[in-house]
Amino acid sequence: MASAGPQPSLAPPAKAGEIPALDGFRAIAIGLVMLSHVGMERVVPGQFGVTLFFFLSGYLITTLLRREFDRDGSISLKAFYFRRAVRILPPLAFALALATALSLAGLIWPLFYPGLVTDALFLSNYFPLSGVPIGLWSLAVEEHFYLVFPAVALFVMARGGAGRCAILCAFACVLTLGVRLHEVAQGEDFANVAIWTHTRIDSILFGAILACWNNPVVDAQDRLPGRWTSYAIAFTLLAAGFIFRDETFRHTYRYTIQGIALIFLFNAAIRDRGFARRFLDHPLLRIVALLSYTLYLVHSPIVEAARPFAKGPVTPFVMAAALAVSFAVAAAVYVAMEKPLARWRRDVERRWRMRAEAVSPQEDPDSLSPGGLNALR
Repeated sequence: MASAGPQPSLAPPAKAGEIPALDGFRAIAIGLVMLSHVGMERVVPGQFGVTLFFFLSGYLITTLLRREFDRDGSISLKAFYFRRAVRILPPLAFALALATALSLAGLIWPLFYPGLVTDALFLSNYFPLSGVPIGLWSLAVEEHFYLVFPAVALFVMARGGAGRCAILCAFACVLTLGVRLHEVAQGEDFANVAIWTHTRIDSILFGAILACWNNPVVDAQDRLPGRWTSYAIAFTLLAAGFIFRDETFRHTYRYTIQGIALIFLFNAAIRDRGFARRFLDHPLLRIVALLSYTLYLVHSPIVEAARPFAKGPVTPFVMAAALAVSFAVAAAVYVAMEKPLARWRRDVERRWRMRAEAVSPQEDPDSLSPGGLNALR
């Protein structure tokens, strides 16, 4: 996002309308996930990194949907799903191909290749058949959410505005917590409760609540406490979730407490004009954020492939080398695939807008053109 001074060559310049601080949160999230996968899972909360990803995604995409609705009076579902497909599918196909190649080369365990179909259909959080060492369960949760949420948001905003959409999301969060409590009471595997869509979708919904109510980049009035009070509330709630180790709590109420904490944290950090803004918008964090999606997909197969080279206990040097290779691969994918596809996507949307404007009667103030939503994961 926006930052002063020269930018590293990989990081794009800040654009008007971008939301400050989000790149920093994205970089922190991928950092937590990657470090937890290289032997630091006892001290680094990798699961919280995923929760942070979920909240950020819900906040960012719902904010963009709200901006489009406020500008055009509608949301172009065609444009939304086109953007989503171009953003998500090509890097995913690359990551699955990479994991397959590493498996065929004997560097990771053998895969069940027919199971790749469930991976490609975003069903791996319910049917983890392939054995691909990629966190596809979280991607599945997101895609299930975005399969229905834009249409629901359009319907609710058109009839009651963003405030009513926030109320609906809050109700869904309460319902999801109830489902989690029910699943745990039934003695279900706690690991499954952590990855199923119907038990984790509230982590995205909490971000959508902030986007629709008290949005720090849309709503001028701040209904939450001041900056330092909000930081104190957020970190107190997060600390409680980390310190209290009861397994039932950790797989039920913890996700709800973290979601509430992130509402306070994101609101304060995005509105902040001091150190938090400068830190979260640092160019190095922006570069990591730029690569974060592909990093998320490719780092686990690369880390697993590096383990045999340790020839004994896995050393920090081997894991550091694996992470360095992951960054190199992600950078190559960004330059060779993601950046050209983003240009092509913008060109397609530009043609759609021009075509819509050409056929829309100029005297009709309600004529709509596809919005310019830049939906990022």
